[in-house]
Amino acid sequence: MGQSKITVWQFFVLTLTFLIGTSFFFTPGGLINVAKQDAWIVPLWAGTSTILVSLIWLELSKQYQGLSIIQICIKVAGKKLGSLLALMYISYFIQLAVFVTRNMGDFMKQAMMPMSPITVFHLMFLVISGYAVYKGIDTIARSSELLFIIMGVTFIFIVCLGLTQWDSGRFQGMFRMDLWKTMKETRSIFGFPFLESLLFLMLFPFVKSKLKSSFILAIVIATIMLSFSTFFTIGVLGVTRASHDTYPLFVIAQEIHIGSFFEHMESTIALILLVAIFIKLSIAYYCSVLGICQLFRIKNRSWITLALILLISGLALGYDNVVENIEFSKKYDFEYTLIYSVFIPLLLLIVTWIRRSRKKSMRETTS
Repeated sequence: MGQSKITVWQFFVLTLTFLIGTSFFFTPGGLINVAKQDAWIVPLWAGTSTILVSLIWLELSKQYQGLSIIQICIKVAGKKLGSLLALMYISYFIQLAVFVTRNMGDFMKQAMMPMSPITVFHLMFLVISGYAVYKGIDTIARSSELLFIIMGVTFIFIVCLGLTQWDSGRFQGMFRMDLWKTMKETRSIFGFPFLESLLFLMLFPFVKSKLKSSFILAIVIATIMLSFSTFFTIGVLGVTRASHDTYPLFVIAQEIHIGSFFEHMESTIALILLVAIFIKLSIAYYCSVLGICQLFRIKNRSWITLALILLISGLALGYDNVVENIEFSKKYDFEYTLIYSVFIPLLLLIVTWIRRSRKKSMRETTS
């Protein structure tokens, strides 16, 4: 399972799509509701902070080249404590796959097919993603290359059409936010989507070269694009409307009318979202399966992949509705993700430095 390799470009596409995919649709409305006309600034400081945090991940990966975060936990913390930390990471990966699955189900049921059972959407997507996971990370990476182009071209097309409804007057009152209050109320954006990229600690060993530059570049571009998406949403819908819509980009696509030819573009936006969800879900799903296989030394991942379809689908029903999901993310997502993205990797890195400094001092004294 660990013999596959992905190119720098494939890794860049995976990282960028993972970060911007679903956040384009779910993040702008919440940010605009809190920060109003200044909401487009929030992703900029969130992305900058993530770059600093990513240096911890990259340094940890450099110290243990060729090892995933699961293997690093066991090597640094020992078999018992390390296995416990590895189980915590696996549970986080599964939980993230559950969040992505439920977000997809809520969107399809609320915006596209309200009469269909939400479980149908969960199982359909999980079966497709499960097959991709079974085929391996190189298959997911190649798929993302093609889907990324389709998603990018379609999004640019929608933006160009949406600019016909642009009104710069909707930005009146900009730069009046309370910085500390805004950071506190929008802290969930640090967790979703930025700190969630800690999953790539599982994929770092598959990258052949230029890992650091491609990973940081993907975060930078994702930050700029998410900021632009929020800026674009404010200019087209305005603060009041955008802050009350769960999927503001979907609303923009619904209202695009150019003559009698370009209208009802919401199905196109739905296509972009489904593509983005497929890639993000496949990455989280794959990391869950890979983590279980590495922890328990399982060579055949087929049964693990199949079992997780049922587990993720069942756990995705844990929320009553999309509002409860959003409220949970606002209140707890940042603190929850911070444990796995900052505290544990930093602790592992500090232990590594202490051990290596002790070994170095012992060698000097013996010589």
